[in-house]
Formats: sequence, structure tokens, C-alpha cells
Amino acid sequence: MAQAEVSCIVRLDFFLGFWFFKFVSKGFAQLSNYMRIAVIHHTIALENDYGFYVSDMLSGYAAWLGYEVELADDFIFKNKSTLPENAVIGIDIKATGSFGLRWWYSAKLPSILQKIGADVVINLNGILSTAVKQPQLLAVPDIGFLQNPAMAVAPWQKLALKNSVAYANASAAIITYSTHAANIVGQTTNKPKEALQVVPYTANSEYREWQWHEKVTVKDNFADNKEFFVAILDDSKPDLWLDTLKAFSKFKKWQQSNMQLLLIPKNEHAPIYVLDKITTYKYKDDVQVLDGLTLKEKASLVASAYGLIHLPANNADLQPLAEALQCATPFVSVNSETISEYFAGGGILTATGGPEELGDGLITLYKNEEQRSEMVENAKARAQAMQRDAVAKPFWDLIESLVK
Repeated sequence: MAQAEVSCIVRLDFFLGFWFFKFVSKGFAQLSNYMRIAVIHHTIALENDYGFYVSDMLSGYAAWLGYEVELADDFIFKNKSTLPENAVIGIDIKATGSFGLRWWYSAKLPSILQKIGADVVINLNGILSTAVKQPQLLAVPDIGFLQNPAMAVAPWQKLALKNSVAYANASAAIITYSTHAANIVGQTTNKPKEALQVVPYTANSEYREWQWHEKVTVKDNFADNKEFFVAILDDSKPDLWLDTLKAFSKFKKWQQSNMQLLLIPKNEHAPIYVLDKITTYKYKDDVQVLDGLTLKEKASLVASAYGLIHLPANNADLQPLAEALQCATPFVSVNSETISEYFAGGGILTATGGPEELGDGLITLYKNEEQRSEMVENAKARAQAMQRDAVAKPFWDLIESLVK
């Protein structure tokens, strides 16, 4: 499906959430149904990769359909009469503590939803309001803390874990990011299989396979005309950064080449502790930390890299791999049931993701050109089966079915 042109105020940072900006479509598709869709998110919860991904995909698809997508932040001036019938309305819950979260969901949110005349509610943080009358779709953004309660660190995660069964029962449908994740959600909440839908990660259209001459330009701009590995790492996990540096050290000891390592923080900035370590790192002249990149710059680096190094911060940390696949860039990562389900054949999966294994993976990727070429072709095939439009359409159909 070819998308119509969409005019919008460009977001400065994907992780700020889609509803800080308003989309207006030119030449959009004919609407099949009118809905006011309320999307509930916590934009300060940067660890919720899946929630931000779903919001980004939904905003783009809704804009293509001619929906207005906006932030309902000033509720004094937002009500049924001032909103179009076809609107996606983002509601950002800024509460950080457990008390504030419970008050928002039990008292404030039902009132807001009634005032704006929401037809359906999408909850992106695994939490919903049991006092809401509208049909609700619940996103389970990470099964890690369902399987291991010790991983529920943030207040929203603890609340989602504590009431997971109650929230599942109150939801009209549940979405999550993989078949494996859906199976775990079904087992832990007893939600019927037919009420669970997989909405997998996909990549923005900026991520694509780049031609040789385009890659030359990127290498000239960012890597002094040298080949490079790229890693996109969670800002809050310095150990992942250090393991990546150790893996690169093993590669450099094996191959005394000019290969570069470009490190990109997922959200904002690299950990200060890591920056200090890099100053005394043996191969510091071959390492760069790049922050403040535009979406296009980041996509160009993933597409031009010799390979992507991916150390997931949690079970749902899959976006960089989806982007690498769409760029036909092989990767080195750690094996898991979800990653195998998504990306088998598109890269090298290590058993534990330890620095020694990662280093061996980089060496294999570099020295076995035939295997790397096979990975590139596998990545292309997998990406073709995971196009964003093909995922957004059934997701939208699910939302519509909850209103009918």
C-alpha cells in the first residue's frame, strides 16, 4: 500500500511521544469508520520501547487515514464539541509514584475520557482503568517482568505486574510484540488466545537498503572513510556499553584493521561512566559516541554499517534489530525465543551475549563473507514480511472491531 503524503510538524525526538505534535493529512484514504481513539502513555517511561513504537506506528497510520492526532494536555479546552469525530488523542500520564498512578487511572482518567467522548482506549503501559466504560485495548510492553518479578523496577511496571490478571480480564483485547510473548501473557493471565494479537516491531520507512555510493558518503561523513560496526545501546545500562567495547577489543586484537565502532545512545546520552572509560580505552581512536542524531542520520548509519551490535536491555528491546533487517544489515546479538522468532538467519545469535561471544561473532561476520552475504539476503526476506503498513492495517482493524 502506497502511503499518501503526510504533512506534519516533525518530532524532535521519537521518545517524546507522538502526541506532542499534530498531523494533518493531504489526500488521505477514505475513512471506513469514525472514532475518537484515546491513547494512554507515560512519556517519561523511556524503558517502554514497545509503547513508543506502537504510538509512532498508530500516529502515522491514523494520519494517512485523515485522522487528527493531537495531545489532549489542556483539558480545560478539550471536549466533545471541540474535537473532530475522527481523532487520535494522546493522554500523557506524568505521575511517577504508585499513589499518583493509581489516582490517575482510577479517578482522573475516566473523567477525561468522558469529557473528550472517547470511543475506545488504548493503554500502552500494561495498565488500565477498571472504572472506564469504553472498550479498552491493553498493550503488554514487556514480558520480562511477568516472568521475573524482580525485573519490575519502575512504579508503572510494579503496578502492571501486581494487577496483570485483573487488567487482562478488564481488557477487550491485548496486543504484544511476539508470538512467544503472547503465549506467556496467555499463560500468566489466562486470557483466551483469540483475545491476544501480535503486533510486531517494524521499522520506519527511513530505514532502507542503501546503495554503495550512498554508503561511501556516510562513511566519509561519520567514519573517516572506514568500515564500521554500529551499536544502539540503552542509556541506563552502562554494562552493555562496556561489554560492547570488550567485544570490539577482541575483534581488533584479531584483525589489526581500521574498523571503527560507532556507539549511539538509544534515548539521549551515553552514560558518563562509559565516556570516562573510553578516554583510557586502548582503541579509543577507533570509537565514536554519536548523540543528537536525526532519524535520517541514524538510519543512514545502520544501513551503511558492516554490522549492527545489539545487546537488548530487556525482552522487548527489538527495535534496532527490526531497523537493521530493513536496511539489510547483518547483526550480532544474543539468542532468545523472541529474537529467534523475528530475526533468525539475519545475523549471528550468541548464547549469552557475553563480550567473548560477541567478539567471536564480530570476527565471524568479518571473515566469512559468504555467510555474511547469506545473512543479508535473509534480512531482506524477513524485512519484506515485516513491512509497517502490513502490520498497521490489522492493528487498525482490531481497534475498529472494538468500537463496532
